[in-house]
Order: sequence, then C-alpha cells, then structure tokens
Amino acid sequence: MAEDRTASIDPSGDNDKLTLITSVGEALNRSMYPVSQTKQVIHEINETYGNEISAEVFATYIIALDTPNNKVAVASTGSTFRFDQVAATDSLVDKLRSAVMPIPQALRELRAIADSPPLFGPVARIFGFMMQALGFALCFRMSVPATLLAVGLSIPVAMVLLWSSLRGMLAALMPFLLTFLCALAIALWAVHGGVDDPVRLAVIPVVTLIPGAGLTIALIEITAGDMIAGASRLVSTMVVLLSMAFGLALAIDIVGLSANQLQDVTSAQAPSWVLWLAAPIFAVGNILYSCTPRRLWIWTIVFAFGTFWLAQLLQSSMNSAFAAGIAMGVALVAASAVNAHVKGRPSVLVIYMPTFWLMVPGSMGFVAFSGDITADRQLGNLSASTSLSLLSMAICMMLASVIAPVIIHPRQWRKAHSAGAGERDTAA
Repeated sequence: MAEDRTASIDPSGDNDKLTLITSVGEALNRSMYPVSQTKQVIHEINETYGNEISAEVFATYIIALDTPNNKVAVASTGSTFRFDQVAATDSLVDKLRSAVMPIPQALRELRAIADSPPLFGPVARIFGFMMQALGFALCFRMSVPATLLAVGLSIPVAMVLLWSSLRGMLAALMPFLLTFLCALAIALWAVHGGVDDPVRLAVIPVVTLIPGAGLTIALIEITAGDMIAGASRLVSTMVVLLSMAFGLALAIDIVGLSANQLQDVTSAQAPSWVLWLAAPIFAVGNILYSCTPRRLWIWTIVFAFGTFWLAQLLQSSMNSAFAAGIAMGVALVAASAVNAHVKGRPSVLVIYMPTFWLMVPGSMGFVAFSGDITADRQLGNLSASTSLSLLSMAICMMLASVIAPVIIHPRQWRKAHSAGAGERDTAA
C-alpha cells in the first residue's frame, strides 16, 4: 500500500530519494536528535516511500547508501538549528512519515528551513540572552550585585555569539576565549571590589556554551548502543567543557584569587523565593534568544516552570540527582503527550529542550572541573554529584522514550508489537 500511494504522489527519481534521506538526517542532527531517534525516523520514511536506502548516522555526518542503484551520499552536519528551524523540521518530518508530500517539494522545504532568517532581530535575541543569564543567576541564588554583574557581562558575550562571521578555528576557540575573558573580569572585580562566589558567577554569562545537553545526549546514545556516535560526541563535549574550565582556572591564577574567595557561598546570598522567578524568566529569555515560534511560547514556559518545581519537590524525599532525572523523564512523557494530542502537534524538542538546559547539570560539571584544576576541594567535590545527575537524566530520558508510546498510543503500540512478533514467528 505504501508503494502504491508513493507512486501516485511522488514521481521523483532515485537521486532525489537518496538526497532526501541524507538531508533529513542532517536536519535531525542539527536539531539535536539523538542518533538512535534519527535512525528511527529515517527507517519510517524509507518504509513510507518504499525506499531501499540504508543509512549510517553519526554525530557530525550521515552516510546513505542506495544499494540497488550503486549510489552513495554523504552529508556533514552544520551548526545547530534555532528553535524555529527545529519546529519547522519536526513539522516536515511528520508529513514525510505520512507520505503526504512529494520528495522534490520536501527537498525544497528542507533547503528553505536551513536558509531561513531568525524570527527575532539581534537586539531582541541579546535581550533574551540577558534574561537567560538572569534566570540562571536566580537559580544559583546570587546576590543582587553579582546578578547585575552576570547580566551585564552577558551582553558582550551575546553580541559575539550572534556575530555571523565567526567560522572555523575562531568559532571553536570561542568557549575558551569568552570564558577566560568573563572570568578575568569577574576575578579582577572580586579582588578590587569584592564579589561573592566568583566561580559560579563566571559560569552564568557563558552558560549556553556549556555542552550539558551534548553530554547527556552522548550518554543516551551510548546506552542505546550507538557507541561510535556516543563516544565521539562525549569526547567532543568533554573537550569543550575542559577548555572552558581551563579558561576559568587560568584567569583565577593570573589574578591570584585566594582559596577563601573561591568558596561556594551562593546559598546564603538570596532568599529562596527568587526560585519562583528563575524558570519563567529563563524560559522567556530562551524563547527570544532561540527564536521559538509564537504558538509554542506558553508550552515552553509551562514546562520549564513545572519541571523545575517537580524536581524541587522530589528533592525533599530523595537525592537531588535522582530527582532531576525523574523530573526530566516525566517532562519528556508529558511533552510527547502534548505533541500527540494538541492541535498543531507542538514540537517535543522545542518545548522540552529549554527545560533540559535549565535542569541539566552542565554548569555543575564546569564548576567541578574548575575546582579540580584550581585545587579547590569544595568545588571539585561536585564531580561525583554531577556525574550521577547526568547518568540519572540519561537513563530516565531513555525510559521515558520507551514508555511514552505505550501510554500515549497503546493501540498503535500493541499493533506494532504484534506485527513485529508475527514477523519473527514467520521467519522462524
């Protein structure tokens, strides 16, 4: 049936089919899909359009092979998509899964998505970056002077990040250079003017450069058996994290901050009620900076606020690392349910990823590595809790991705499960 339907709407040739698979794989990689999910989407599209194309997906490129026609295509993954591009990609993939779009039109739309301009201008995006910094400062319960300093330093950082001419080696050095310059400014301020908790303060202006999401996705890929993709992504993110920690430690060493000035005293700086503002402010900032489509604004804020406080509630009865993992798993199931039952099918990634960045302990890992480099035992001791949090999130997200179809579409899941069992029995 799938082949007959495809023939009636899609007269494209084999080259277009091969190009479609590589282009979809590249778009999903740029949308931060784990490799296992990208493979699943490609498999579904192949079945829908009657393709005989196999694909190998890696973290930074994809290889597609059309064996019957002896053709191969390779696509390298470009820069990460903005959220407006992610939402458009998800919408297009849904259409391809149902074979309601001719392949030539799908290729044109994929190119248009990759070349589309941002929804918001640079001023709005810089303001969004500042709000993200403010949201993180409230999460860390920084003092008012420290919060203002973090938000102020985020402005030049955002301007550099939005500088479109950054390419190649200079772009790769940005995490280290920006961290070093921010940490140098904060360390000098701490020595001459006095500021609490300079290490955590240095994290906030560059927090979007911390590859916490990459670390967790790498663990998901390794857990799912995608060892090459997971290991390569893990090495890449660890290099970025270590380079940022080195930049921080270098600035601290140049200025000569004492051990007492490096201590984590955040919890004594701001009242606990500021946490009520942290998640909504961060979510609004992420909406502006990441160019989230208007129809997803409310969902983004609701998920960030709800997941953050679910984790806070769970922390009263269990380890904070386990609480974060369970909260993220519940959020992923809820996001999948919203995608399945709400009109317009809100993108799971777009409404889930801001919450993920708010919760992911990448910043804790950055601080922990910095503590190891600077020989600060209190900060270095965060390494164990950070590793446990990352592992907890990865496992709970894997469980959620398995549980969500069973809960949301039980009939479809039972039908697919029965069909798979029948095929195995026939083969036996």
